[in-house]
Amino acid sequence: MTNEGVLVIGAGIAGITSALELANAGVDVYLVEKEATVGGRSASFCCKATDVCTKCSACVVPQKIKEATTHPRISISTNSTVRKVSGETGNFSVEVIRKLPCIDTEKCIACGLCAQNCPAEPKAIYPPSAEAVPFSYILDEKLCIRFSGGSCKICRETCPTGAIKFDRKPQKQELKVGAIIVATGFDVFDAKEKGSLGYGRYPDVLTGLDLENIFLREGHLKLPSNGKDPEKVAFIQCVGSRDENHGYCSQVCCKYAMRFARLIKYQNPDIEVTIFYIDLQTAGKGFAEFYEECKEDIQFVPGVPVEILETSSNKLEVKSENILQGKACRQIFDMVVLSVGISPKKDSWDLARILGINLSDYGFFDSKEAIGSNETNREGIFLAGTCQGPRDIPDSVAHGMAAASRVIQLLGVRGH
Repeated sequence: MTNEGVLVIGAGIAGITSALELANAGVDVYLVEKEATVGGRSASFCCKATDVCTKCSACVVPQKIKEATTHPRISISTNSTVRKVSGETGNFSVEVIRKLPCIDTEKCIACGLCAQNCPAEPKAIYPPSAEAVPFSYILDEKLCIRFSGGSCKICRETCPTGAIKFDRKPQKQELKVGAIIVATGFDVFDAKEKGSLGYGRYPDVLTGLDLENIFLREGHLKLPSNGKDPEKVAFIQCVGSRDENHGYCSQVCCKYAMRFARLIKYQNPDIEVTIFYIDLQTAGKGFAEFYEECKEDIQFVPGVPVEILETSSNKLEVKSENILQGKACRQIFDMVVLSVGISPKKDSWDLARILGINLSDYGFFDSKEAIGSNETNREGIFLAGTCQGPRDIPDSVAHGMAAASRVIQLLGVRGH
């Protein structure tokens, strides 16, 4: 007997897109997400429009989240991981373990009292991103005093609805599905591994994700160290990409750096913005033209800085080598943004073993045929989005749609 339901592992933009395509075609979808909310990393990306749209596609994400979370054919399970997979195309058996969060999402009213009273530093309880679904406060066990051996229960005592419980037991769910789509997304390179660049030591050395958070929270650029407007900002490309450990291009970094640089200049034309690069990836419809526009008021310097030091006046001294001029340079900035690369998920190997699918040389899930295809080495299991390799939001959406199309074809062949 053929099971016509489909399991989608990962509820980022690619997984959500696959789920919606399948559900709209009349297929029942089980959307399983490891994190507490759906939307993945792209749910925390800000709009980078100036007076015109810069086609970052961040606005697509909340729209698709809303569609997926309200679709009657999509069953969503957060805080959940796939434990076992057996069977074959048309008749997979899947065991899913759901670790119930300490904060009951149905009882949480997002009043914030738990976070206000949490004695941990940084806070062990915090709100999700503005577009997160479900919108419930999150307790991070790695930061929580109680889960580190203490006896703290302040958050539970201050919660007005009794939403916080520390001893909720995991739940096991057995699914029968005809096909599986893997859309587990990506990790970002840990900028602290590049110790010479000062991330984690100097408050005004940020990553691109930190910059996203500033714009989401504040709406404009501010220095974390003092809340003032910066006068000089630098972007450093290829941090954690194209080196001996990550010998591939992350593809999205040049685009988001230029979009952010343009947004910064639009909001405050007096800010000087410099982008340090190895070479620029401007592929994609209209992006070469966008780069030419950026060159009018943004400085592009060939060469990647090797060291950042803080001066006595709390400025950032950036040491680099200008490739074209063949000389060492030192420049002073108020803020430096590290364009960290896309890395495969740290638990990809475990999931690959459970599913019986291959990984590529760099640790992403391997496609059976050409780079960018959806098929894996195991029939009935497909890939969508950045779990297969670096992609931006539009490419992840397209890849998610393609994965769903392949599944629909497969189910059709088998009696849909």
